[in-house]
Amino acid sequence: MGHADKITHSPTIRDIVRRFYTVWWMYAFAGGFLKGVYPVFLHSRGLSQLQVNSILTTYFVVILLTEVPTGAFADAFGRRLSFVVGMVLRSIAFGLYFFSYTYVGFIVAESIDAIGTTFISGSIDAWGVDALDDAGYAEVKDRLFSRVMQFMNVGFTAAAIIGAYVAVIDISYPWMLGAVGYMVTAFVGARLMREGKGPQGGFKLRSIPSLVATQISISVRYGFANRAVLLLSAASAVGMAAWSPYWLEWPILLTGDYGQAVWVVGWVFALLTVARVAGSEIVMRLPQSREARPARVSMLVAGAAAMFFVAGLFGAHPIVTFSLLVAMNALNGAMQPLTMSWLNEHIDSARRATLLSFNSSFAMFGGSIGLLISGYVVDRASIPAAWQLGGVIALGAIPFYLALRAHTPAQTVAARVAD
Repeated sequence: MGHADKITHSPTIRDIVRRFYTVWWMYAFAGGFLKGVYPVFLHSRGLSQLQVNSILTTYFVVILLTEVPTGAFADAFGRRLSFVVGMVLRSIAFGLYFFSYTYVGFIVAESIDAIGTTFISGSIDAWGVDALDDAGYAEVKDRLFSRVMQFMNVGFTAAAIIGAYVAVIDISYPWMLGAVGYMVTAFVGARLMREGKGPQGGFKLRSIPSLVATQISISVRYGFANRAVLLLSAASAVGMAAWSPYWLEWPILLTGDYGQAVWVVGWVFALLTVARVAGSEIVMRLPQSREARPARVSMLVAGAAAMFFVAGLFGAHPIVTFSLLVAMNALNGAMQPLTMSWLNEHIDSARRATLLSFNSSFAMFGGSIGLLISGYVVDRASIPAAWQLGGVIALGAIPFYLALRAHTPAQTVAARVAD
């Protein structure tokens, strides 16, 4: 039987779970057409690896600057409105990418895309978790987030294969597919993300600055005061520094150094995604334990870091390298739902979207630093050399996870900080 049939206790919860999965799947599918071919597209327009990485760095920096304000917007005016605004902005950005041929043009498009992403970031999870809590869902959410990751990965995979074959016709066509997909998802999401309690006092444009400022002040203080949120966010920063450059580099290694056709990128992306889904499935079948999380996540990080480092050592051997990357993705797939559920348990409902954005801001900062360092190493040495460095960096997240071994969820921090 499906996961929803095993965990639900009422039709209301079952309906929320299905809508939650559907929104995440559609969002992943709409953005999946560019998975893999994105760096190949930028290289085809004459950009170096450092320039490619710097474009994604721009994305991270803009997110870093706007993540908390847009998360506060979602908490103040509704997660559904925030989601729709973000989808429209991302659709516009993809359209600009389709028509751009210059580095500056790509920077502008990426900046708009980042702002759109921040309106979406946290809004789906915040809506879904709060709706489930209101409906009486009281179980540990590890399995719920594992299933979310599986649906997302299925959406990414299907779209990535389609996008890779379309890119053979024209490397820019996947951008238009994504733009249309985001508009369709905006419409469907607006229908499915029903909120039981809307923003207080109605939507007034002039009230946005004061409400956002209040939300930021309380939530940032809460983020730094809550030891669990702070440590998990710091671990996210280290992880992003290690892993984010890799997604821009393996397609270049495959099509450049290994001489494979663009359509092969789609199938390799699918293989890596299947590995992530498999890792997530394994986690779902393990006994659920909050006490075991720190050790489990730390072991997964250590294993993935080792695979990444060794993949760099064997960069001249395609089969060995990508076999290790498959194993690395399986471990990361097992790790992600654990950390998502872990973080959500330490965030109170009223600040959920903002605190998820607080965590994302840490991750974006780490990712920005990692991208620039890795791009520099690739241009002056090689992609395998950058992966060896990434494996070493990834190990830095382990102390943050282990520091939470004796820490249990405590919602009283929110009230103390708010006072």
